Amino acid sequence: MRRLGRRIAAARRQLSRRAGRRGCWLRAQVSGRRRLLARAGICVGLLLAAVPAAAFFDWHRVGTRALALGDNFVSVADDASALYWNPAGLVRVPQHQALFTVERAPDLEGLQHLFAGTVLHTRFLSAGAGWSATRLEGTLREDLFAVSISRHLVRRTLGAFIAAGATLKVARVGVDGAEAAAFGGSAPSETHLTGDLGLLLAPIPNVTLGASVRNLGRPRFDLVPGGSVTALESEYEWGVTLRIRPEAQLHFTRSEWAGQPTESRFGAELHVGSSLDLRFGVSRQAVSTGLGVRWRQFRLEPSFRMQRELGLVTRVGLLVGFGALRGEAGDGFDAY
Repeated sequence: MRRLGRRIAAARRQLSRRAGRRGCWLRAQVSGRRRLLARAGICVGLLLAAVPAAAFFDWHRVGTRALALGDNFVSVADDASALYWNPAGLVRVPQHQALFTVERAPDLEGLQHLFAGTVLHTRFLSAGAGWSATRLEGTLREDLFAVSISRHLVRRTLGAFIAAGATLKVARVGVDGAEAAAFGGSAPSETHLTGDLGLLLAPIPNVTLGASVRNLGRPRFDLVPGGSVTALESEYEWGVTLRIRPEAQLHFTRSEWAGQPTESRFGAELHVGSSLDLRFGVSRQAVSTGLGVRWRQFRLEPSFRMQRELGLVTRVGLLVGFGALRGEAGDGFDAY
């Protein structure tokens, strides 16, 4: 155990010199022996060393359209990924919906992210449920289960509305089976509850505002007594979407993590005909782009991000709508 701890500590020191603010394992764009060290020991090292660390789902966003727009989605939030971005947006999903996404980052071997979510509408409210899973092969596993509800508080003519929503989340962090031997054959894990609140409104035509507070209570995962504490930090985010033409939208977002500087992001979207969407986003640390290809009730969404920590990230999603179409508040264009 001591030998493993020393090896892990050495790997952490190597990678920490290259790490960004989201935790030293994010910089595992390495090769040969250093990549093996990163895969085999770095996450366990975060558990054993007395240095705070962030969970993967603390920074790992969901949704393919959101990724293509550079994470400018708190004021859009009109598909099943609103479970994460802004639960108030569930009322904007045009019909019952299911969304499935898979992501890979080739520069970090063994890292995979999956998301599945669904939204259902009733007469009085909209509800959704989702599961987000992150795996670092043979080392780390994280699961986030979410249940959300949303409803209109105010709804007026010309598309004006105010909607509010809330999400209850069950977060689980654990060491994967390949590292269980380091803990006597029993892989440790911890589960905590947290929650989000969201608000979405369209005060005037062609403008939508959104705000969200995430990870209320700031749960902390202490898998190994005396080791590192993995935190799920609070985040505060607001954004605005401006529809400048019927087929074009601009997005702006400001977000702040606990103890981190405020970040600004920009995004743009263009609808080409009835079956193709072009998307682009930019932030301080990444550039994103993607497509949306629509056919009947299906939408295929390949998205790409060039990120400082992980290199090229590819996320592909399939969105399926079902049931009757409903009036989507604040979605029209008014050429006033």
